[in-house]
Amino acid sequence: MARVPEPGSNPALGSSLHAAGYLVGSIVFMLAQRLSRHPLPTGNARIILLAAALLGGTVGAKLSQWLALGLPTGDTSLPSPFGGGRTVLGGLLVGWIAVEIAKSRLGIRYSTGMPFALALTAGEAVGRFGCWFSGCCGGRACNLPWAAAQDGNTVHPSQLYMALGLIALLGLLLWLRTRLAEEGDLFLCYLAGYGLLRFTVEATRQQDGLFAGLSLAQWVCLLFIAAGGAGLYARTRDRRDNLEQHPLQSAAGERADG
Repeated sequence: MARVPEPGSNPALGSSLHAAGYLVGSIVFMLAQRLSRHPLPTGNARIILLAAALLGGTVGAKLSQWLALGLPTGDTSLPSPFGGGRTVLGGLLVGWIAVEIAKSRLGIRYSTGMPFALALTAGEAVGRFGCWFSGCCGGRACNLPWAAAQDGNTVHPSQLYMALGLIALLGLLLWLRTRLAEEGDLFLCYLAGYGLLRFTVEATRQQDGLFAGLSLAQWVCLLFIAAGGAGLYARTRDRRDNLEQHPLQSAAGERADG
């Protein structure tokens, strides 16, 4: 019977899978754009939105890592978006804010989140397998039957929890894509689903409690869950109110949208 490789057993493969995560995310983003009912605008507006996502995500990921571990010195890889010093939660939070600011400045009122939701989920799923082979983002000690051996201890395979959970989340988002009232709701579903998944996995990792026994990452996850849930509730309420006040206009809008 084949055994699962130990975490940290192949750092070179881990680095390759991290790079592959960016590639997979880019491919999924382009494919999702072709399926979107509201694709990104063309020309300079598209460049600005993509640049805001990349720059905001990179800055947020690195700043959150530095806040947690301190500002490193002498590392020439830090300016690179693919170099060290990354946290997904910080990148997602600041990248999301940067895109919303760019959309506001460009006067874009419709949601552009569907391709981002699918691309981020697919890309991170591949990257988490890279974390397994690199030995980073590991879990805390446990004695469960599926625990992984690492440095003489048995630990939660937290990287695999996250990777498999992201694959399941991607499947759920693909299933929801054609079933939601509006395509833009998919990114809100992603925020809530990702927050719930990461909150759960964080409980299996070695994290210092910040407040009420929860880590900083878990508090950010609760923010994502609240933002996604509140956004979905607000949109559902607005659609219901519009339908009650303007039933014919709302029906025409739904036909044009779908």
